[in-house]
Amino acid sequence: MQVMGVRCLSVMFSIFRNFVFLPHMVLRNFDISSLNTFILLPAFAMIFFACETEDAPPVFMGQEYFGQTPGKWIIYDVDSTVYDDFLGEIFHYQYQVLEWNKETYINSQDEEAMRLERFWRKNDGQQWKMKNIWNSVLLDNKAKKTEENITYVKLAFPLKENQRWDGNAYNTREEKPYTVTQIHQPIDLPNHKLDSTLTVLHIDFQTLIGEELKYEIYSKHVGMVIRKYKELEKEVDGTIIRGVDYTYTLVDYGIDENLFQDEMTFR
Repeated sequence: MQVMGVRCLSVMFSIFRNFVFLPHMVLRNFDISSLNTFILLPAFAMIFFACETEDAPPVFMGQEYFGQTPGKWIIYDVDSTVYDDFLGEIFHYQYQVLEWNKETYINSQDEEAMRLERFWRKNDGQQWKMKNIWNSVLLDNKAKKTEENITYVKLAFPLKENQRWDGNAYNTREEKPYTVTQIHQPIDLPNHKLDSTLTVLHIDFQTLIGEELKYEIYSKHVGMVIRKYKELEKEVDGTIIRGVDYTYTLVDYGIDENLFQDEMTFR
């Protein structure tokens, strides 16, 4: 798109200001030809050279990374390990979660929100069972998601590398800086090759007695494709005392606004 640059606007304003507010005592010392010569011609020359149009590329916002399309569904493999210090045992869980953009509605803040219906099953040989209902909101400058009644700012627009924002800006928890660590990067998953992904780091902190690593990866027109959550307490020798370590990984996705129309027989 052809646009007028800021330099052009600045010069035009300067010329207009000087011409209109030039003291009357100065102007009447010139006849019209002098006025044209000393004021108008230089003014037009300045405008001509300063106001060259340029091709300005559209600003990249990145909202397509959030995957807010109605009817979109995503299936994740979930691999979870729980370290239970009370029982002194380690529990491993593997199951699948399906998240479906069921429909839009207007929430209490007068925003267009997406109802996210979430289901789970132990393996792909079973039918889905209702897990819970979340919601998400896509605004011009941010993307919010409410999980277990806690709202997080998942993305802030326009997206760019090293961008930071407070992920807890809409809840009562302490400030949590989220950071874009990479953008527009391809990754290969077991079932999909994704051309353009975005990584948002929530925390990466490690000491002799603890470890926290949390991040999410988003893909264009898909949404979140990977979630890593690790929060562990350790002995000084590295032995894990308690905590949880789980990963969501994309298995499949698509769009179907009538996903469970036939009594939840979707596979």
